[in-house]
Amino acid sequence: MNNSVRNGTHEFVCEAWLGSSSGGLLRGDDPLKYSTPLLLLLISLVSSLSSVFQALLRPLANVDFVTQILAGIFLGPSALGQNIDLVTKFFNTRSFFIIESFEAISFMFISYISTAQVDMGVIKRGGKLAIINGFSLFLFPYVVGAIACTVITSNIRGTVAKNKPEQLHDLLTNQSVVYFQVAYSVLSNLKMLNSEPGRLALSSIMVANCFGWGFFLLLITFNSFLQHNYSKATYMPTFTKVLLLVGIVVVSRPIFNWIVKRTSEGKKLKASHLCTICVMLCTATFLAETVGFPYIVGSVALGLVTPKTPPLGTGLTDKIGSFCYAVLMPCYVIGIGNKVDFFSFQLRDVISLELLFLIISAAKFAAILLPSLYFKVPLSHAVIVGFIVCIQGIYDVQIFKQLLNYKNISQEAFGIMVISAMVHSTIFSTIVKNLHGWVQRKHITYRRQTVQHYEPNSPLKILTCFYHRETVPSILTVLELSSCMSSASSLSIVSVNLEELERHNVPLLIQHHPGPIDHAGHNDESSMSSSRRDQISKAFEKFQSGHDLQENVSVECFTAVAPSKTMHEDVCTLAFDKGTDLIIIGIEDGTAAERRLCRNVLNVSPCSVAVLMDQGRLPDFKNMGTTMKNGSMRINVCSIFLGGADDRETLAFAVRLSNHPCVNLTVLKLVDGENVSHLNDVIERRLDFRTMEKFRQDTMNKHNVTLREEASDLVNLLREEGNNYDLIMVGIRHEESFQVLQGLSVWSEIEELGEIGDLLVSSDLKLTASVLAVQQQLSSVVEEA
Repeated sequence: MNNSVRNGTHEFVCEAWLGSSSGGLLRGDDPLKYSTPLLLLLISLVSSLSSVFQALLRPLANVDFVTQILAGIFLGPSALGQNIDLVTKFFNTRSFFIIESFEAISFMFISYISTAQVDMGVIKRGGKLAIINGFSLFLFPYVVGAIACTVITSNIRGTVAKNKPEQLHDLLTNQSVVYFQVAYSVLSNLKMLNSEPGRLALSSIMVANCFGWGFFLLLITFNSFLQHNYSKATYMPTFTKVLLLVGIVVVSRPIFNWIVKRTSEGKKLKASHLCTICVMLCTATFLAETVGFPYIVGSVALGLVTPKTPPLGTGLTDKIGSFCYAVLMPCYVIGIGNKVDFFSFQLRDVISLELLFLIISAAKFAAILLPSLYFKVPLSHAVIVGFIVCIQGIYDVQIFKQLLNYKNISQEAFGIMVISAMVHSTIFSTIVKNLHGWVQRKHITYRRQTVQHYEPNSPLKILTCFYHRETVPSILTVLELSSCMSSASSLSIVSVNLEELERHNVPLLIQHHPGPIDHAGHNDESSMSSSRRDQISKAFEKFQSGHDLQENVSVECFTAVAPSKTMHEDVCTLAFDKGTDLIIIGIEDGTAAERRLCRNVLNVSPCSVAVLMDQGRLPDFKNMGTTMKNGSMRINVCSIFLGGADDRETLAFAVRLSNHPCVNLTVLKLVDGENVSHLNDVIERRLDFRTMEKFRQDTMNKHNVTLREEASDLVNLLREEGNNYDLIMVGIRHEESFQVLQGLSVWSEIEELGEIGDLLVSSDLKLTASVLAVQQQLSSVVEEA
């Protein structure tokens, strides 16, 4: 039985305590009268409905908060809540107390986890443009919102969605704010964290948030001065707020460092350490409310202080994140959904508020677009960033809920704001997803970027990338063989050291500059990672210094820290920006991550691609300088030619290698019994014929080049002669009708090397020769004149 007692303006509801658990239906108990079964049922309903909406909205951009809020709305008065019996059972007074209690706890954890994922160092790496964009994004929408509010309040009569004209100021002001946690979540879902627009958007929004937080503190202080008439009581609230923020940093940092030291490398957080962090979070949010801050300030401040190195950062997200989003989030969205009632909306109010929201979104878009274009950011990137900053998320909804709790807006306005945020986020996220996909597909070059078609008087541009530093010596050896003594045929090298996103929650693209030790961008990394990068960059610097006398080699070194699934985007973007003719990917054991990288690069690369797998036969490039002088070193290279674009590219690169004085090149051209090509395509046969004629002309006077035409079985030929070579070069793609390749793909282990390349590294042949599998630039990424 419920008893309501009113005391002034407060109403107290008392219920008989029935316990938290039911005895069961068989004992005559109604489980929905007890808190635990009721809570579990509501969580199950929201999770199930969210999965259904996610499946229905799959063609659009995957915005998690939209599907979750939709599930909460579906259970609210807009849909199932119209059923009186259902409301009586599920959404009675007891259930609302449970939901309201869990709602605050849910958002406390969600805000902490989402903030702990983001590295504040992204602000520094954003550069001057991020600071200008951030300031513009903070100021311009706010000014536009204030002007729009002034115009509306001076001309409108009556109310808008039961909001008085003066209440519209709070509404528009909060619409003009952007949150970096929302941007991080969206960019993560769209796999854009390591893209150029993603980096610029995140750094710009974080700068805007810094300006916003500073303005928020100044505004609180100023209001405190006005309320207390500049008395001594004014200073105490301001002092306690500043003291709390400083205290969170001073107290929390040593505790986090202690947790990191107590956790062995590679191990996960202990349960006791996790409990310690949860206690710190609850304490920080409690103290924030105590000193007059919203409780969210405590969780955000603690999240920013949390170190981004393992076992915290991603490890903490794995431990708490699943619980937050699977259990606590449903509790949160139920409370939101119950405040949204479609049947209370008036068309006039919806149109009026939607126009205002579009004005604010246009201001955000312009605040990013104009400075970016001024600093010559590509139009497509600037437009993508402009749409990203217009996307709203769970943080915006929470601020709307705070305005509703403080009676600053009406429930009708709250409902319209939530629906508007969902619709805008879905539309803008879909635009960003498709536009970014279009930009990625527009890696179109206006010339053939291949070794076969590069201009002899210009540098051959090669980009190398690798997961493991053990592959660096073999890559440098191939680069050494590719370098020519003639300055008219110089070599331009871009080195990309690839690291999976483990020690950072924000992807990085670091350029290493020549010097004793490069520490740029390393201030939050382990010494192991810095040492690895220094060793790799020094190896390439030493390679360049070995050619200083000829002045025919230039080197640029980068480190890309990105998720494994999207790591290829950094590689292809750099290749496109630098105009490279060939990408060389070094792999060690053909792991799943290495194969994924190769597969992705092969599919979208703007130039030719070569996959190098060293099996121990290639010499160290550091020893080649001295041995060249006395002619004691000979490197036997074999190029297998069956026919087709990839084999023509392989042959062109092999001819380039033959210019090196240490190389002996053997070209094995496979023909049928009548000394004819295996190709069925007449056009391809003609191109192969021209290529072979050019090859004969170019190598006519070279004593280190041999051409052999073989009609024997390929497998037996490789088994007999494979170990005579240090490096075997093959094409990746061939005609499916090739008789010599029939059956090879059935037992393929590393498909990315092609049928012949996979055969060469298989355990069946037991060859020790290193393999370089080449794919010529895809015709789909070349725009013919």
